[in-house]
Amino acid sequence: MSGDREDILDNYQEIRKIDVQGMLEIVEDFPNQCIQAVEIAKGTDFSGVSGPFSCLLVQGVGGSGVSGDLVKALVEEALEVPFLVNKRYGTPGFVGESTLVFAVSYSGNTEETLIPLRDILFRGAELICLTSGGQLADFARQNGKVLIELPGGLQPRAAIGYLFLPLLLSLSELGIFKIEEADLEESLEVLSDMAEELAFRTPARDNQAKKLAALLWGKLPIAYGSEGISGAAALRWKCQFNENSKIPSFWNSFPELNHNETVGWELLKDITRRFALVLLQDKKGRVRNAQRMEITKELVKKQFGLVTAVKARGESPLAQLLSLIYLGDVTSVYLAILNEVDPTPVERIRALKENLARLG
Repeated sequence: MSGDREDILDNYQEIRKIDVQGMLEIVEDFPNQCIQAVEIAKGTDFSGVSGPFSCLLVQGVGGSGVSGDLVKALVEEALEVPFLVNKRYGTPGFVGESTLVFAVSYSGNTEETLIPLRDILFRGAELICLTSGGQLADFARQNGKVLIELPGGLQPRAAIGYLFLPLLLSLSELGIFKIEEADLEESLEVLSDMAEELAFRTPARDNQAKKLAALLWGKLPIAYGSEGISGAAALRWKCQFNENSKIPSFWNSFPELNHNETVGWELLKDITRRFALVLLQDKKGRVRNAQRMEITKELVKKQFGLVTAVKARGESPLAQLLSLIYLGDVTSVYLAILNEVDPTPVERIRALKENLARLG
């Protein structure tokens, strides 16, 4: 049966009938987006930003805010100060003159990002804005704050390269976290190598994203990673299955899930047999987490209709994280095509915003 589904994913005419707005081409172009994102970051003037800082905060939600989660996974253990991602309307009480805040909204009009800004400035925090325009860009210019201006015209979730890499490289430019040039070069090479394999023109028999989408079709994906990069990637996979594939999906990470969720895979087998467990594995995480993942797989595998593992590529943590993001994004679009749904529109979010606007 998966062979029939893979045949659909090799039929360009059928794909275009479903993917009307061309999300597949956008996510396939992730390597080039990352190259441009590096150039944007290196071309930004950070001379007006001065530390030292006692805390780093990313203010953002959704496809924009997840960039903060990804950066946090890479840098948190090496930093001497806390790194937090705020996805609420309110400003944390600790924000003050020694806090560096990154306001991240791809559209520039996300209310959860905009509402706290004046309070953040009132408290004397330093502010850097990442956006393609909108009210956030206007706010940055009016208040003389660093603006990392991104190319527009995409869905926020499809601009993850533009959002993630400038945020990460800002830390390097400011001397907060060192990104080795060799790691950056390796990451771009890994993505370039993957591009040929994941491209539409590569048939399903040789295309990991197509094969994985065919396996996941008709199932509810559960993405598991470990603390750090594979856990952050699991969050990204979950969100992409939600927004692109239009299906429920959930995520969790080791070791925490072993203290609660593992027990949940015991009853309701007639339901959970329609779930698929996807284990995201990085190469340089803690050995203990890898052991936990393997033991947990054996304990719960009979509850699932499918259990499969995906290994990160590359050697540096950055390359491994980007490789998992790339594969997950493309897989989610292929799964949307198998679900016969256009991956681009997010009608529930649009309707929600319209209803909120009516309430003032």
